[in-house]
This record gives sequence, C-alpha cells and structure tokens, in this order.
Amino acid sequence: MGRVVFLNAFAKDIFTGGIKTTYRHAALLNEEGIETVVLQPSGPPDLLKDPVQRALACKDVTLHAHDVAVYPETLNGWFKETVSLNWPCTKIIFCQNPFYFYSYNVTASDLKSWGIKSIIVPSKWAEQSIQSVIGFDDVKVVPAVVDTALFYPRPKKLQIVSASWKWNDHKYISSYETLIKNCLKLKYPHLAEVPWVNLSSYTENQVAELMGESAICLALGRSESLGLTALEAMASGCVTVGFHGEGGLDFATPQNGFWHSPEDIEGLVGSLALAIEGQARQLEVFKKIQDSAISTARRYNETLARRALKESYQDLLNRKRPLVTL
Repeated sequence: MGRVVFLNAFAKDIFTGGIKTTYRHAALLNEEGIETVVLQPSGPPDLLKDPVQRALACKDVTLHAHDVAVYPETLNGWFKETVSLNWPCTKIIFCQNPFYFYSYNVTASDLKSWGIKSIIVPSKWAEQSIQSVIGFDDVKVVPAVVDTALFYPRPKKLQIVSASWKWNDHKYISSYETLIKNCLKLKYPHLAEVPWVNLSSYTENQVAELMGESAICLALGRSESLGLTALEAMASGCVTVGFHGEGGLDFATPQNGFWHSPEDIEGLVGSLALAIEGQARQLEVFKKIQDSAISTARRYNETLARRALKESYQDLLNRKRPLVTL
C-alpha cells in the first residue's frame, strides 16, 4: 500500500486551524496503520508542541504511483504552481474551509484537469456547499474533533468569554464585540459589571480553562466550515450565544444555544442578557441547554474521526491510478 503525503509547504511560524488539523490527521492515520508524512521543508510549525506530530514533518519526499498527495485549499504560491502538474500519484484536497477555497475561483473543470480525485471536508455543511457551488461530487466528510479531555465543565462563575476575531472594526463602526458589549450596557445597565474576557491572546490550554469556568460564551463565528470554537465552548458547559457562521448549521439548534444572524445585533444582545440573568439565577432551563450543548459536542469525537479518516484514505489508496506517460 502507498503512503499519504500532506503537502504543507508553509513557513514554520504559521499555525492555522487547517495546519493543526493536518498534523492531527497525519498522526491518527499512522496510528491506524496507514503510513503518513507531512511535507514541510521549513520544518514543523513553531507552535506545534506534540513531539509525535512534529516527528511527522519531512523536508522532501518522492511521490510514487500508489501514494496520495493531499493539497490544502489555499491554492496560491507553490501550491498553485504544482497542483496542475501530472504527478504519478493520486491528488486530493483537504478543504478545511470552503470560503477560502472559493476565494481562488477554482471550478470543477479545473479540478478535473488537475487530476484532483476527491475533496475532504470537516462537516456535512461543507460537503453540500462544495457540491452545490462548484459542482464537484466526490467530497468526503471527516468530522472535526472536540478534545473533551481539554474542554470540559469546571466550577462555574458568572463570566462571559468571547471569540470574535473574525469581526474586526469597519468604517466608522466598532468591532462586533465592542458593539455588542456597548449595546448590552446601554440596554441592560444592571448587567454592565459582569466580567468579560476576550480569548484572542490566550493559549489553547488557557482558553480551555477560561471556557470551563465561564457561564457564557459569546461565539461570533463567520464564514466557518464548522465552528470548532463554539463546539469547544459547548463541551465546556458554557451557554453559547452568537452566530453559527454557516458551517455551524451542522450542530446549532434552539435547544443547545442562542443562535442569531449578524444583522440581529439587538436580538443577540437580548439573548446575552437572558443568558446572564438565567445563569445568575441558576434556572433549570439553562441547565438543560448546557446538557444539550455538551451532548452535541460529544458527537465530534476521535472515534468517529478515526473511522472516517481510515475509510476515506483506504478508499483513495486502493483506487487504481491510470498509467501516466511523462
């Protein structure tokens, strides 16, 4: 059987969600008996700390007919230059986020001419979106993993944590987080002193601790393929208020959180006030919301991801590659 080779030719100081998932998938595939490496000539990312995952990085590789080469969806630079080459192996794309993919205006005809056989995505919403927008049918879902050994409920205090880095300031108007915070103080001044912590400057372990101890999370997803931050908050026992970011339609329901459109700022502020007051009074309905949220997050577990990874890549490795004349 051939190998899986993730093409991750990024600078080592870059560590996105897609890169993090790439190394996690590579490690899981090796554990499932499928030889896998990550091509990253600059070396493993500086912020990747797991020694097992770091050891999977290699500086060069020779691709053979039975191998599977995995491109990211960010088809620029070296990736753009090489994706159309007639390599002897099977080529696929791991699309962490379809919205990035659409930015490169790639068509189904392009994918066919480049020899792309399949696209792997982290959610059913992403699968359906790519099939609908691009018209490419061979899309496989490998669900994201919520690390419940890291993200779990801790003793709670009345505090809001916020994840809003995709909604920056725009002309003459504050960032969404500032706007929501100000509207909350203006409309509900008696709630103005509730502690509020923005998560953007914290490490993953610190984020997990803050989510675990906070009663409420303001999760402002935008152009998401799934919305892992909201799911991690839900796993941590937060009452989650915010935007599903489209990809979150895979899991967002009225039973597990308060989900709004970005155009419904006042409605969101009302839900935030309701969550603060409900948590302060420890109302039973909010315990039910927390329980439903935790149950939802547990669906995104390593067991299901392993199974989907193994099935997807074994299928690709077993496909016969037509003889290529170079």
